[in-house]
Amino acid sequence: MVFVAGILAAVALAPVSEPAARPIRYESFKQGKLYFHAVVADMSQDKVTAEACYSDRLTGAWNLISQRQPAAAITGTFFGFKSQQPVADVVVDGNLVASGNRGSAVGVDWQGKVHIFDTQFQQPIEWYSYRHLIRGTVRLISDGKVAPNPKAQHFTDKSIWGRAARTGVGLTKDDRLVLMATPNKVTLSEFGRAMKRLGVTNAVSLDGGGSTMLYYRGELVLSPRRNLSNLFILHERAPVKH
Repeated sequence: MVFVAGILAAVALAPVSEPAARPIRYESFKQGKLYFHAVVADMSQDKVTAEACYSDRLTGAWNLISQRQPAAAITGTFFGFKSQQPVADVVVDGNLVASGNRGSAVGVDWQGKVHIFDTQFQQPIEWYSYRHLIRGTVRLISDGKVAPNPKAQHFTDKSIWGRAARTGVGLTKDDRLVLMATPNKVTLSEFGRAMKRLGVTNAVSLDGGGSTMLYYRGELVLSPRRNLSNLFILHERAPVKH
C-alpha cells in the first residue's frame, strides 16, 4: 500500500513521528537493520480509551476494525485455526467471551486504566475488576528488564521463541501506552529491546507471524496474512466544546 511504502521510505532516512500534542500518535524507527512501527497513547489525561475487540469466528482485520472504528488497533492474543477461538481469556465490556487459563494479561479496569500483569498457568480467574482484557500473552519486559521466558509460562509452540514478525503492548513510567509491531523476523528479546527504546518498562508480546497487524487512523500500517479473531484497540475522545 502507498501508506506503508511512504512510511518505510521515511524510516530509512530518519525516525518518523507526529506532533506529541495528539493523545494518540504514530511513530516509526529503525534499529540496526530492523524496522519498528508504534502507536503511542498518552493515558494520563483521560483522552484515550482502550478495549478488546472480538469475533466468534475468524474474520478479516477490516471487519473487526469496522465494528468499533478505533483510532488504532493491534493484533490480540493467539487463536486456534480449527476452533477459530482465542486460546486464552478475552473479556469484552465485562463479559468473558473466550476462555483459556494461560499467559500474561493486558487488562483495562472500569476506570479505564490499563494494567499488564502475569497469571498462574491453568488458574481460572474472575475478571470482575476488568471491563476489557486479553490473556495468553508472553511477558516481554518486567520492571524495565527484558527477560522473556515463554517456556516458564507453559507455551509449547517453538515458533513463539524463534524469529518472527511481532506485535506487543507496553506501558511506560509516565503513563504512555505503546502498541508496537515489526514485519521483520526478530526474537522476543530483540523486540523487547526495541520497546525499551520508547521508554517501555512493562510489556507483553501478542500474536505475531502471519497474524501481525497494526492499524492507525484509517490505514493498515502492517496487514495480516490471515484472518483474526481478536484485537486490542484504542479510541480517542472527541475534544469537549466550550
